[in-house]
Amino acid sequence: FNVLTIMYPYALNRLLRNPSQSPVVERTLQQLIRSEVDGRVDRKKMKRLLRDSATISGLPKRRVVWDIMKEREGRKLVMDILKEEVSYAIKGSSRTSAGDRQNSPKGNKRKWYYLEL
Repeated sequence: FNVLTIMYPYALNRLLRNPSQSPVVERTLQQLIRSEVDGRVDRKKMKRLLRDSATISGLPKRRVVWDIMKEREGRKLVMDILKEEVSYAIKGSSRTSAGDRQNSPKGNKRKWYYLEL
């Protein structure tokens, strides 16, 4: 019997739901998914959290994402992240001219919406 298979999904669910609207729980979630450098959502941290959740719970990653998206708070978190990323992408694209984008090497292009499952 592995207690983590029970506790980890429960803890993740509590982080996402935050039923008591605790600022400590909200800060903990934000620390788990944001970069210490610039405060933006860190894709590596998100992928690691997703991978760990799937591994410990024994569920496929897509199922973990589905379980998060079933909850109102999970959808809100995803929408907040998408809004932030879109805003950042728009601000970034307005700072670069069309000529700069055409001259940039293909290998440096990163799609803001891509998160590998």
